Amino acid sequence: FLVAGPHDIVGSPDVNLTLMQRQDELADLINVTGTTFLGLTLGCARCHNHKFDPVSQRDYYAIQATFAGIQHAERVISTEKKDPAPVDKEISRLKESLGTSVQSSSEKILLVDDATGLDDFGRGTTHLVKAAGKSPRNAGVARGEANDPGSARRCGNISGGHYTWWKNQPGKDVAAWQPMLKGSYRIWLSWGSGFNTHSSDARYVIDRDGNPETRDDQKLIATVDQRKFSDGSGKIPGQPLWSGLFDTGVHQLEPASALFLRGGAGGTAITADLVIFQMPAETGAGPREPVFHPPVNSRHNIDTFEPTEARFIRFTIESTNSSQPCIDELEVFSGARNLALGSLGTRSTCSSSLPGYAIHKLEHINDGNYGNSHSWISNETGKGWVQLELASPAMVDRIEWARDREGRFGDRVATNYRIEVGLEESKLQLVASSRGRAGGALLKTPPPRFSFHKEAGKKDLAALKQAVARRKQLAAGKPVKAYVGTFAQPGPTYRLYRGDPLQKREEVQPGAVEVLNGFQLRKNAPEQQRRLAFANWLSAKQNPLTARVIVNRIWMHHFGNGIVSTPNDLGQNGARPSHPLLLDWLATELMDNNWSLKHIHRLLLLSSTFQQKSTPRGKALAADSSTEQLWRFPPRRLEAEAIRDSILQVSGVLDLAMGGPGFSGFAVIEENVRHFFPKKKYGPKDYRRMVYMTKVRQEQESVFGAFDCPDASQVISKRSRSTTPIQALNLFNSTFILQQAGLLEKRLVREAGDDTAARIRLAFALCYGRNPDPAEAVESGALIRKHGLGVFCRALFNSNEFVFIP
Repeated sequence: FLVAGPHDIVGSPDVNLTLMQRQDELADLINVTGTTFLGLTLGCARCHNHKFDPVSQRDYYAIQATFAGIQHAERVISTEKKDPAPVDKEISRLKESLGTSVQSSSEKILLVDDATGLDDFGRGTTHLVKAAGKSPRNAGVARGEANDPGSARRCGNISGGHYTWWKNQPGKDVAAWQPMLKGSYRIWLSWGSGFNTHSSDARYVIDRDGNPETRDDQKLIATVDQRKFSDGSGKIPGQPLWSGLFDTGVHQLEPASALFLRGGAGGTAITADLVIFQMPAETGAGPREPVFHPPVNSRHNIDTFEPTEARFIRFTIESTNSSQPCIDELEVFSGARNLALGSLGTRSTCSSSLPGYAIHKLEHINDGNYGNSHSWISNETGKGWVQLELASPAMVDRIEWARDREGRFGDRVATNYRIEVGLEESKLQLVASSRGRAGGALLKTPPPRFSFHKEAGKKDLAALKQAVARRKQLAAGKPVKAYVGTFAQPGPTYRLYRGDPLQKREEVQPGAVEVLNGFQLRKNAPEQQRRLAFANWLSAKQNPLTARVIVNRIWMHHFGNGIVSTPNDLGQNGARPSHPLLLDWLATELMDNNWSLKHIHRLLLLSSTFQQKSTPRGKALAADSSTEQLWRFPPRRLEAEAIRDSILQVSGVLDLAMGGPGFSGFAVIEENVRHFFPKKKYGPKDYRRMVYMTKVRQEQESVFGAFDCPDASQVISKRSRSTTPIQALNLFNSTFILQQAGLLEKRLVREAGDDTAARIRLAFALCYGRNPDPAEAVESGALIRKHGLGVFCRALFNSNEFVFIP
């Protein structure tokens, strides 16, 4: 909060100007802190002793020493972790509600990793308890190792070489995979294997509604031994391995369904890795394991396929991670023999070669040498092809290639490619491509599709996205960048003659206002201790101002004016309190009740003073026309935000969603700078509460800015209260009001039917919280018959009873 004020970022070679900029920053910190918490204009003591209050210039610089270590800057902070379980229930409920609107997916396969997190629709993986860690990466090409390429019939290691693990607790759910799919899917599991400590009976459970607290809809689909490979084979070597894929069979899924991993009775650790959801094959065809290969990398890539007789092998590159593609060696294997070598009579051709570089030539593509200095580079950005013609036809089953097997370069890597082979150059068939690799296009599933027949479905989808965003925020606990300033141990602080940074006087210790029981720290006190001491001083019972300031502000918001009408200045230059003993009593009451603001609110709202009528009396008006002595409740117009939100509430479209990004009150046109124009159309995204409207400094929102809504160009202690023709015009003729009146009209027709009297009663109940009296009912009916129901709705929005606190 301290760095939320102005910050001059324009540098200057003038030392005096730079020092003055820093003094201005610190002055803003001091002045805002003083007016906010103490009701004192501390900034007046920057150049000389305060002329009205007992604040010396030395006091000012003692406070400056307290704040001297604060700098405007971004800082990495960790968000607070909170229990996401309530939000998980809400996400499950919304998915279930959306069930009838989700269309069956045309996608054949969906891969969900163990650490993908949730996307905007709530698909992905969530960790239900904090993970104990991730396995180390065990590089190698043997089965289960990080670079295991697999085979034509067995999936390679597509886990990225890592898996997540937790402490095993029998019956405890540790992870949930949420695919948001509808229909029948074959589910393939995988986990981290290789250790005796892993659970020997980990359970996988499908929960139909996605809510783990209701178990009557759960179905156990697999119990697996996580010490071993998915087929149960092999020894337990005591090293991290990927299990491969385990077939659980075909299962019916609903959009809300989730797959839970539950602790078994054996083992001290339980692991998780990716899960694959696959549309089952046609009737009669048996299950076939989906075969993928590890993601493309610059050092070494292996593409395996069924043995195929070929003489021509073409490698076509469709895109790269940068610039022209480069391959250091293209190898074609028949069993263990590389048939691609030029020394065996294999000829090479290509689409183009980069000219002028001796180390980048076509002949390097199959010369048996690795590395950038023996490579081929295409002369086309992001694409190209190279083809090998074997000396004679042969059965081939594997292609190996890399950008630079020496590992020095990671650019120019083919990220999208296809491999074709055949006996004739004109009749090549596709045998492998980047789509078969983890991270390839095949695994990038588009968002779920919806078919909405009712408006409620769209609202549920919007609420789902907001709930997912909230869930991410609650469970994140990860570093984020925020503009919250940085703290460093400051150097010495001096009193400055007339506030001039070039005219230093004596060094000053960190402290506060001496006459208000101020403190003093040693000159080299740690930076954090300075702010902590200042905070303790502000909130101490011995400080006579802090409690008075806050109870005065609470009183102001309930009654329209504070007991002291200048809430930022309770000093000699401010207004005198109308009820000084009451102010002191409320301040003591606040401190005696553990600084509970709720206690003060309750006191005021239940008081006879707050609950009295606002009816004027002639004698009292003559003696106290401004109602300063509170002989009646002082009527006043609602704030801009309350008027707007009340209109949205009555028309039935107010969005009560909490948190998330704000919305704009303007139509924004981007040029060299932003230009802000009044909106001509309003939609659901504009129906959030006005507290979420993005503030644009020195620009007023077109409709409600006229109702004394601050423009955010400067801090104000309280709002002004004016009455202008623009307010009346905006509230009667603006596009927003006309639209909202139309929405209220539709609501009255929808909820009250064709009975005009019923519509009038409902409108009065919504707008005023009461029934109309007989005269009002007659006049309302006449207005509706003459001008229509929409005009009647506009009249209610413009009535004093609607926009004033009576």
